[in-house]
Amino acid sequence: MTDIVGNRTLRSQWDETVLYYGDRTFLEFVSVENEVVSYSYNDFDRMVKQTANLFLDIGIQKDELVATHLHNTPQYLICWLALAQIGAVTVPLNEHYKLDESAYVLKKCGIRRIIAEQRSIDIFVSARDILNLDSIILTDGYSEQPGIIYLMDEMSKQPVELKENRKVSPEDMAVILFTSGTTCHPKGAIYTHYNVVYGGLLHASQMGMSEGDKFLSSMPCYHMDFQEMAAMPVICTGSTLIMVEHYSARRFWRQICQHKANFTDTMSIMNRTMLLQPVQPWEKDHCLKQIYFSMGLSNEEKEKFESRFRVRLLNSYGMTETVSAVTCVPLFGEQNWPSVGRPAFSYDIKIIDCDGNEVPPYTVGEICIHGIPGKTIIPGYYNDPAATAKLIDADNWLHSGDKGYLDEGGWLFFVDRKDNMIKRAGENISSEEVECVLTSHEKIADAAVIGVPDPIRDQAVKAYVQLVENESLTEAEIMDYCAARLSKFKVPTIIEFVSDFPRTSNGKVKKQLLKQASLNAEQISPLK
Repeated sequence: MTDIVGNRTLRSQWDETVLYYGDRTFLEFVSVENEVVSYSYNDFDRMVKQTANLFLDIGIQKDELVATHLHNTPQYLICWLALAQIGAVTVPLNEHYKLDESAYVLKKCGIRRIIAEQRSIDIFVSARDILNLDSIILTDGYSEQPGIIYLMDEMSKQPVELKENRKVSPEDMAVILFTSGTTCHPKGAIYTHYNVVYGGLLHASQMGMSEGDKFLSSMPCYHMDFQEMAAMPVICTGSTLIMVEHYSARRFWRQICQHKANFTDTMSIMNRTMLLQPVQPWEKDHCLKQIYFSMGLSNEEKEKFESRFRVRLLNSYGMTETVSAVTCVPLFGEQNWPSVGRPAFSYDIKIIDCDGNEVPPYTVGEICIHGIPGKTIIPGYYNDPAATAKLIDADNWLHSGDKGYLDEGGWLFFVDRKDNMIKRAGENISSEEVECVLTSHEKIADAAVIGVPDPIRDQAVKAYVQLVENESLTEAEIMDYCAARLSKFKVPTIIEFVSDFPRTSNGKVKKQLLKQASLNAEQISPLK
């Protein structure tokens, strides 16, 4: 493989870009109030270096894992880059995580320091002793609780030259992204510095991005979509990142036009909700070259979107574990819709059957991706050798669990996500996790959770609930119970009460029958 990264790290890539493009605008932050704050590379670098020095002063060590619990803000980028400057590792938590979900990640990683914001700080202050936190760093506002480190106040007191120049290597960990899968708890995908830079370089190439372009993203900062598809391509090309605090279907396309964005990335829910907005006379007056897109639209929806907004969608396929999109349709010429493209350079793809044998073209099987661990794919899951061994085999084939097929020309066609995975508005949800919460209710005897089609959000979370004999619960009571224990995107929106479940000989619920029953809108025995 041609090595396009070499000895670069997130730190060295950032420093190099600042050196060459220091006066150029790095970040335009668009708040939910639609207020805009801009920073040049030089201005932002001063805050990064000052924050790195603060982190050194409070004792953050090389290779130490530090959690962030932040919405889209400049402070997330400051902390992410500052931790990379001193060789520490960022572990972003989903902004919707509550105490139990956050506690699992903190314990799994042995994390003793959390960077949070005012709207979430109480989660960690109230459980500081339980979580064994040494430091709680607050990025905005104030707290009445003692022992809080105020990032912006303390950072401003620091020098702008880095106090300690630690050695950081491409193979060092840079980030751990926790992603929900088919298990009850999320798994921590390790990103090396090489992974981070590689993803940025590859995505810039796939999109046709070059020096001075503008990329607008409303993807959440804890997602690979934000880090590798937006922030890193911008940094690698000396471009401008337009960071939208929160996606709004009503305002998104106007923001594209107003900020003269050249690139953006979307998910199917975004495309659908934009299509629901009233047509405006200025919609086609934009600077977009194309939109980086990840699956999920019908032929009719794609054609309607591209025609209405005068822009081309680049269909792609990837996952957190592959660091980048391993396939993407070409910038020009035939896209072979609904194909998700051919393999990018440095990746190979094969389709295998349940016995591990490669299958011929047009045969549906498991999508497997060949890459180099720690470079083009992740080296594994943090503190989880069993899951890592299941993910990446001895020949460096990554087993996605997703279903698809290749045609004779090597075009990949995606068919379905992993079993028991629910995809809701771009978020992966483990059905087992939701089931665990449901069955923890004293009045619920058993539960099964599936994803059902949703015309806006790809899938909705549907729960089949079997109550304890002679007990009663309403749908609202069940939803409230889940809402108190789960992130809002995981809470079931459809509840169906059943007297029993169809089961296998060993007692497992036959979820496929539930899915079929839901699709057919019919009752099947013994659900009657």
